Amino acid sequence: MNKEFEKICRMSQKSLKNHLKQKLCTEYGNVIVGDGYLYAKGNFPVLLVAHLDTVHRKLPSIFVYDQTQDIISSPQGIGGDDRAGVYMIMEIIKMFNCSVLFTEDEEIGGIGASKFVKTDFVKEMDVNYIIEFDRMNSNDAVFYSCANEEFEEFITKDFYKTNYGTYSDICDIAPVVGCAAVNLSCGYHKPHTTDEYVVLSEMENSIKAACDILARTTHDDKFEYVEYESSYYDDEWFGYSHGGYNYSYGGYNPQMYYLIEYVNVYGDTDYYDTIARSKAEAIGHFVMDNPNATYDNIIDVCVDKDVYRYI
Repeated sequence: MNKEFEKICRMSQKSLKNHLKQKLCTEYGNVIVGDGYLYAKGNFPVLLVAHLDTVHRKLPSIFVYDQTQDIISSPQGIGGDDRAGVYMIMEIIKMFNCSVLFTEDEEIGGIGASKFVKTDFVKEMDVNYIIEFDRMNSNDAVFYSCANEEFEEFITKDFYKTNYGTYSDICDIAPVVGCAAVNLSCGYHKPHTTDEYVVLSEMENSIKAACDILARTTHDDKFEYVEYESSYYDDEWFGYSHGGYNYSYGGYNPQMYYLIEYVNVYGDTDYYDTIARSKAEAIGHFVMDNPNATYDNIIDVCVDKDVYRYI
């Protein structure tokens, strides 16, 4: 049993934010409680990121352990995405005084991250690279639109294997900070469903592997953000490209028409359309309007850049 992980899973986003603030204050002293985020600056040159929210409408009150497979789940939905990531960071900073960023409302369009990147803390940030813990499976490393091959080799040298994904907070944060970023596995499976479960041994193994990376990080291991070069439509096959999102910071930000093809609860192909500023925001709209659907239900996401409205 892992009572600390249970405790994290039981809390609402607001309660968890307050809980983490108190715990971080004992280690970092000055903790910034912002609108949409919680930030603490460390002296180790790496930023660790996780988000505080889950997609589940009810907090878990019952926990089910499968001792033979080292699995924890809950009938209400365990919320491993991303409470596992929160737990992992709190364990890692016991050994490495990394900077820490916990964001709010990632599941509905990366709201906390989008607010954080507009602060002065980002301008003052000097880190070698960013690690987010917000990925399913046991040893995935997802780089999204960051195409720094040297950094990818650095991360996947031993334990982690390159995989591909859709969106996480680092898609917003890394381009603004200007350093490379990766999203690492947390040991959860079947995210965004009440069947979600966390393999505790996989979560612990990922903690150890991440610590091994930090332990071999030197002052010279500083990796810049390199944007993946693709055509506007290169990322339209969902999940098979580093290319991800059309971000805009400052000036006007165009709203565009997005069409999401997905598998509905009856197993049939269906379509959802929305107006959004980015693919991440469009997916956020989809998740909010289709609470029984998951990222795995999405087949394709298309955008028509000729049908948009400017703010």
